[in-house]
Amino acid sequence: MGTTPSAYIFDFDGVLVNTMEAHFACYRQALQEAGVPIDRARFYHQAGMTGREQIEYFARQALKAVDVEAVYRRKGELFESHIGEVRPIGCNARLMGILRAAGCRVAIATGSSRKSTSPVIARYGLASDAVVTAEDVSQGKPNPDLFLAAAALLGVRPEDCIVIEDSDVGIEAARRAGMRSMRFRDL
Repeated sequence: MGTTPSAYIFDFDGVLVNTMEAHFACYRQALQEAGVPIDRARFYHQAGMTGREQIEYFARQALKAVDVEAVYRRKGELFESHIGEVRPIGCNARLMGILRAAGCRVAIATGSSRKSTSPVIARYGLASDAVVTAEDVSQGKPNPDLFLAAAALLGVRPEDCIVIEDSDVGIEAARRAGMRSMRFRDL
């Protein structure tokens, strides 16, 4: 592995912004409307998976066939009314700005949709050199796809990246991508 990182890849939900409770509320309602229960602890543990993967997981657990795309669309509709609840995580937003000002390449890689992240990124001025969302990859975390796509967009080798993550699946995705990681815990 390279000794000096040339790029930093930030997870979005739970690292740059506090969105997880809003996401959980929306998934809970959308899945409940489809007759599928959702477990809060499991949802948080799987943070970083794409929304479609979360829906598929909980539907399988409930042994219930659902229209994943319809549930995902409904979740997106619900999230629009929750955007006002989202707040930046100041220390990480400042860190991202400091790294960019120092000349480091910085990306955001998230299992969330572009539709849910773009308004929040704009609202809080979370400027980065690249953004990779669930629409850009075929598999979410713990697969390395999001982080590898971010490194490619930044034009850097995976081994020259450090990932800032808050979830187990995100840390595993960074490891599988051949990247170092730092775990953030918002206590």
